[in-house]
Amino acid sequence: MAVEESAAQKQLEEGPPAGARRRLFRLRYLGPKAGLALVLWRVEAYAATPLALLLIATLGRWPGALVMGSVMAAFAAVFLYLLEDDPVLDDVRGWAGRRRIGRALERLADRDDGVGKARRAVALVPGVMVLGPFWRAVAFHLFRMRRWAAYVLSVGGSFPHALLWTGLILGGIWEGFVWPWIKGL
Repeated sequence: MAVEESAAQKQLEEGPPAGARRRLFRLRYLGPKAGLALVLWRVEAYAATPLALLLIATLGRWPGALVMGSVMAAFAAVFLYLLEDDPVLDDVRGWAGRRRIGRALERLADRDDGVGKARRAVALVPGVMVLGPFWRAVAFHLFRMRRWAAYVLSVGGSFPHALLWTGLILGGIWEGFVWPWIKGL
């Protein structure tokens, strides 16, 4: 066991000294880039739906979805850059490895034969369409995906993601329910 790990384990077992300010374990090794990524993730999470509705209302359904895809592509590139080579992701990988779903994902990421490539390809489409830019960056880094492939898939995947969620779903809700209701007032 490394010196840092044994010191961290000792602190967890004994607790902080009397009068000392207590810090959460997961924030202990949080660097400035990962901290900035977390702050931007919350900004993106809180601003995404209002921004998408604003773009749909002002630009229209599909142009708004394309602009939203561009904004989310920029977020995806920034998140991939900020989380690159961050030791926090090693801790997350270790934490996930102690859980059943984490072990299953680890086996998926570590398998290098044709079956592993096929399984990753099948998992890629739902991952791009369901996960937002931050979680795609985390997933691609946890899978140890090559840098260029992660950027292409995450940044490029922002457009079909936005076309589905902003154009089809939010645009349909806006045009089918919200705008007729507003016009009826």
